[in-house]
Amino acid sequence: MAAAALEGAGTEAEAGDPKSSGPELVAKLVRVSSWLKKIYGNHYIPSYEVNVTTVDILHDFMECCEARERDVSLLIEDMKHQEEVHEAATKEMQDIFKDLGLSLTSLSRKASKYLSSLAKSAVILKTKDTSLASLFCAINNMTSEQFETRQKNKEMRQKLGDIKKNLTSALMLRMESLRDVEDIEQCQAIESVKVQEQRKTMKYLTDKGLESRIRIRNAQRELAARGIEASLTHAALVHFSEELVSLQQKVASLKKELKIFLDLPLSIPLAKVEVETAKLQLKALEDKLSKELDKVPFEWM
Repeated sequence: MAAAALEGAGTEAEAGDPKSSGPELVAKLVRVSSWLKKIYGNHYIPSYEVNVTTVDILHDFMECCEARERDVSLLIEDMKHQEEVHEAATKEMQDIFKDLGLSLTSLSRKASKYLSSLAKSAVILKTKDTSLASLFCAINNMTSEQFETRQKNKEMRQKLGDIKKNLTSALMLRMESLRDVEDIEQCQAIESVKVQEQRKTMKYLTDKGLESRIRIRNAQRELAARGIEASLTHAALVHFSEELVSLQQKVASLKKELKIFLDLPLSIPLAKVEVETAKLQLKALEDKLSKELDKVPFEWM
């Protein structure tokens, strides 16, 4: 089978992957075949398709298995070495007990319990031996680690307290911010309603103003079509009314002056002249006022 595989590998290398040369593929196939024979021994080796991909996969798998076997061998050797060290330590302890005239069978139950506790303590403390120096060093180390752990826990609790305070403050600020946002939204909603009402009012007033301007323009056109004089319009009447008020004020002033002149002695010729002049002015103003009032139609009065 190996010869057939080698022959097939040579043919595959000639017509297969250009990256793999024929001698390299044959060498891999030889190693794989030897490894498979070593694994299966006298059992039948399952047939497989001999090509570049299959040979590469089997070769990589073989290298992984060999690396795993080497690691396991090193681990076994290390364990054997540790066993020898422990056996030597045990023999040394047995010699010490023997010199002291003691043996494991001759120890009391209490001594055996103490010895077992000592061994367990050494295992827990991870010491090389059960000497007091090693145990004390391990205990000191553990005490130091425990103290450091307590200090770290204390610092962590302080940091946790600070974080809780900051988180509480942040939550309070967030709640206040949410309340402020709600108040602002409510105010904005109220203002929006007011603005809408103002817009409606403004639109209504604008429409009414436009309607009034159109009606005034139409009325002016109708009045112009009917031939009504410009002096009879509202603006002209207002102007005439203002002039009438001004004339009435002047008449009242002239009447006061006339009264003064009338109170003068009749024997003074100059006073008579002034009185006559004032009478003439008053008559002229009255005539002008009468003319203006005659121009106003009866329905406007």
